Amino acid sequence: MEGNRIGYGEVYRRIISLANSLLSLGIRKDTVIGVADWNTLPMFELHYAAAMIGAVIYPVNIRLPPDQIAYTIKVADVEWLFYSSDFKALSTLVNKDKTVGLSPDCDAKYCYNDLVNGRSTKEPEVEVTGKDYFSILFTSGTTGLPKAVRYTHEKFIHGALAIAYQLGMYNTPASLHQGDTIMPLIPFYHIHSWGSFIHAPYLCSKYVLMGRFTPDKALTLIETEKVTWINAVPTMMYMLIDTAERMNKLDVLSGLKALVGGMPITSGLAKRMHELGISFSSIYGGTDMLATSISLAPKNYGSMDEFLDYIRLTTHPVPFVEIRIVDPATGKDVGPGEIGEVWLRAPWLPYEYYKDPDKTRESYVGSWFKTGDVGVLLSDGGLRILDRLKDVIKSGGEWIPTSILEAIISNIPVLT
Repeated sequence: MEGNRIGYGEVYRRIISLANSLLSLGIRKDTVIGVADWNTLPMFELHYAAAMIGAVIYPVNIRLPPDQIAYTIKVADVEWLFYSSDFKALSTLVNKDKTVGLSPDCDAKYCYNDLVNGRSTKEPEVEVTGKDYFSILFTSGTTGLPKAVRYTHEKFIHGALAIAYQLGMYNTPASLHQGDTIMPLIPFYHIHSWGSFIHAPYLCSKYVLMGRFTPDKALTLIETEKVTWINAVPTMMYMLIDTAERMNKLDVLSGLKALVGGMPITSGLAKRMHELGISFSSIYGGTDMLATSISLAPKNYGSMDEFLDYIRLTTHPVPFVEIRIVDPATGKDVGPGEIGEVWLRAPWLPYEYYKDPDKTRESYVGSWFKTGDVGVLLSDGGLRILDRLKDVIKSGGEWIPTSILEAIISNIPVLT
């Protein structure tokens, strides 16, 4: 459906038709449907149609190794699989009679275009509450097999709106308001594109879905669709800037706002974005805790370098998030400026890893989530993440993040 333009009113009609079609296939409340696709209109519509009938959606993390994708589909209890042609190979992981092809050249048991173009205009009469499950997501699996978490409707909406409130009501460089044109570069399989599919219709903003990310396509859409706001990981920002430079279109990026996270933002990238007129904010969070904090502009700073370092390294809790810094050895809170493990709580925490009681006991303590990250709270309430707890070194009673050692070592001249 590349190149299509469609209004929210028409999308709503399509979603109603799709929801009724899902019911006609036997998909019911709590049925888990997997969706293997890029950031596309079908992916967007399936999120809302599934929610309308109480089905649970799993946007398949197609970046995982094949054996881990198969593992997640099994753990999630996926009954139906919706897939585009790029991911046809995954169709063998479920009953072939419960597959839906999303591409125009559909060769699955059912075709998406037939489901979404029905004539039903009445919302299905299915009672869905905020406490019903909306989605199942999986961690990246960097430290073992991916872990599953489930979010209810109210938990995910609450978490998504907390991002919108922080970006809209506070002084943050990547501010988001009605009138912005939003293009998510973060894929839906990564925390539902950080909730961007909620933000866009909530703000009545134009929402640009580019399909598979490539930097040249992203740059073209930023220019032609007058995109003003994106979300991205640092690697995507590097690729976007390099492509703009190669195509002699750096001016296209001027005025762009970017919410950047997933990994630390280097000082070099921060300076480059600033030079090009890109206003950026950093975000901290994860699959098992959703958004936690977003950087706010400091009230006082001595130079632009200090401003950029603060924005890239320091985030402030979004509304309703509480943060503690805990000494892992004693389990007691440490004071501002002291290093420890980051614990947090928020209304949207899932409080368990699905089907994994051992990991649940390790990470969820009462109403608190142990992030496994080492950080420090600043005097102004800002949070600075320093390292992963498993990578930190303890010497002489002091916690020494390896990231600090790496930074020092990187500045030592090399003798030749």
